[in-house]
This record gives sequence, C-alpha cells and structure tokens, in this order.
Amino acid sequence: MDLQATAARIRQALDTLRNFTATPGKGVTRLPYTTEAKQACSFLREIIEDAGLQVRLDNSGALIGRLEGVVSETVMIGSHFDSVKNGGAFDGIAGVVCAIEVARALAEDKVQPYYSLEVIATNDEEGARFHAGLFTGKVMAGQISVADLQAHTDENGISIYQAMEAFGLHPDEIQNHVRNDIKAFMEIHIEQGPVLEAEEKQIGIVDVIVGIKRALITVHGRADHSGTMPMHMRKDALELATKAISKISDRARNYPGSVATVGFLQVEPNVMNIIPQKVSFTVDIRGTDEEVIKEQYAALETDLQHLSDTMDMKVNAEDLLWEKPVAMDEYLRNSIELACDNHGFTYMHLPSGAGHDAQIFAERFPTAMIFVPSENGRSHCPEEYSNVEDLAAATQVMYDVVAQALSNK
Repeated sequence: MDLQATAARIRQALDTLRNFTATPGKGVTRLPYTTEAKQACSFLREIIEDAGLQVRLDNSGALIGRLEGVVSETVMIGSHFDSVKNGGAFDGIAGVVCAIEVARALAEDKVQPYYSLEVIATNDEEGARFHAGLFTGKVMAGQISVADLQAHTDENGISIYQAMEAFGLHPDEIQNHVRNDIKAFMEIHIEQGPVLEAEEKQIGIVDVIVGIKRALITVHGRADHSGTMPMHMRKDALELATKAISKISDRARNYPGSVATVGFLQVEPNVMNIIPQKVSFTVDIRGTDEEVIKEQYAALETDLQHLSDTMDMKVNAEDLLWEKPVAMDEYLRNSIELACDNHGFTYMHLPSGAGHDAQIFAERFPTAMIFVPSENGRSHCPEEYSNVEDLAAATQVMYDVVAQALSNK
C-alpha cells in the first residue's frame, strides 16, 4: 500500500465530506435522513463504486459497498457517517473513508476473497437527532421495532418512522433486516481523547468499549417567594438536586477507569426570586467494569431516596440507556498488534471511553477497533482533527488484518 497516496485520497475525501453540513462555518452537522445525509451518501457511493464495490442503501439508511467472495459470509469494515450538531469532520466518517481505501487496495492487489467483504457507512450512530443512537447496528441485531421508530422524535416532532419514509425507506419492514451472515466487524475511529497523542503513539488497539448508564432525574418541589418562605419550610428542588449532583463526580474518582457526568440541567421556573419547583438533570456513568457502574448508580439512588425522605420532595428516575462494557476480540487484537509490529507503527492498548457501532456488533460476532490520535484530545467540536498520515497507517493495519480474515485459512 502506498501510504502517501492513501493519505492524499483520505484528505481529499474528508475535505469534500466536511462540506455536507447544515451549519457551514460552524462545524459539521450531518443528522440522519437529512439533505446533508443524502449528499454524503451520494458522494460516498461514487468513491465506493470507484473502489470496485457494488453499492446499496440498506433499510436503516446505511450505505453498504460489497465485494462478493466465494461464500456469502461477510467481513464488514467501516464506521458511521452521521455527526453531532456542530461537530468535527473526522468522527466516524474518517473510519468510513479508511475502510474504502482498504477495499481499494484489495482490488488493486487483486486479492481474491474467500469470504465476502462489505464496507459500511452506518447511520444514526450518534443519536443527535432522535436521541436513540447506534441505530444501524441495532437494526441488524433485531433490536428495533416499529413502535420504537414511532416513539423517538426530533425537536420538531418528526419521528424516525416519518423521517425514514421521507428518505425513501420502509419503516414497517424494520425487523426484517437482521444480519446473521457477518463473520467479523472492524472499525477505524479517531480516539476522541488525549491519550495516544500524549503517549506519542500512532495506533490505539481498543481492548474494551466502556459500559454506559444514563438516566434522567426529576425533582419535584414547590415554587414559593424567595424572600418570604423560611428556609426550614422550603421545598427547593434545586437544593435537593445539587446535593445529589455534588457527590457524583467525587464518587466516580474512587473507581479507577470510571467517569461520571451531569451534562444537562433544567430548572423551572428559572426565575431569580422564585424557589425552583422542578429540576431535571441527566447522569452519564461510564466504565470498563459493569459492577462498578451499577455500584455508582445504586449509590446515587440511595442519595436521592434519602434526600427525598428528608426534604419531603418527590424524585423520579427515568432510565435512558444501559449498555454493558464489551470486550474486543482477542484474536483480532493480536492480529492488529502483529500488523503494527510488521510496519514499525507505534501503538498501545487502551479502552474506548465513547460508545461506538462496534459495541453492538461485538455482542454477536468478533469485533475490533483501531484508534488514531486526536489533536489535543478534541472531538465533537469544529476543532476536531486527526493527521491523515496516522489514518493511512491505520488503513494499512486494517488492510493486513482484513486480507487475512478474508482468506479461508
């Protein structure tokens, strides 16, 4: 593989794809089933076909290029093409472009695959529009129902079901697209954190994708005048919430490898001289150990129950997400390590602190992830950047592993 030429094609493709955004000049906003998604799919179709693959749009809205092997059992490589709002030009989409380059190199080297190969640009991994996420993988696993499509809506009240119909897909058939033919899945992705850059490594070999527990906590107090209501008679929803929130981060610090975040806080009526009557906040707890995540959330529940009883207020907790930690395949990890050694690329093993398509796939078949450094650890922002030479190195590594996986050895 000519790494210099590969890097140049990756740069050119990413420079084009960054233009398919709803927020020009303010980062990449490419949400599912939008005009920008159609534009990206159209461009990706062109370069996937140019790499020698047959292309189709599946019923989740994912774009798939296929190289038929001797048997239909499939090695799948790729990542997602959607983005967060005002995000970067590398998250997800860089992995799609690298996967296309792997397929291109296989064709140029006239590799005759025993197993079939698919390059996939998955859809709605981020969950930025409908607050669902990891959508294509869940469709392929049979985890999405028509009722789910109708229940999740965007900020304008448009459901996934309606958006799919407008995109030319068939939401009523969503449960007819389970994939049982996939032999393995591999994904190149930017790290989205500072570790590889700090350690001066070109390649990250992901050992495990963290588990994620998310919940929406709502505290119901009572609105009263801030000057006339004595302190001992108040039902201040914000006071209760902040007492619980103040323990969340410190608790996570007691568990190595864990992180916890309160990223959303809403106060009602949010008026300076009125005691808050209702407060909603989210908690996001992540870690590589399932029991550690559960312990932290249970401690939060205990805090909330104690505060509810003591302060005479009602507290509700709504589960938003529970994804268990998922280990990557040991054989594939060893193969990635061997490829790095063969090419002289520096590398290290690390966990993924973010969720990815790979975590859904890994529950069903062998899965691996390759990380490349993120400059200053930045991601989900316009400043997001990864070096195309590092992406080309990751492409070479994936090429070696995929070429071996496609053979009947």
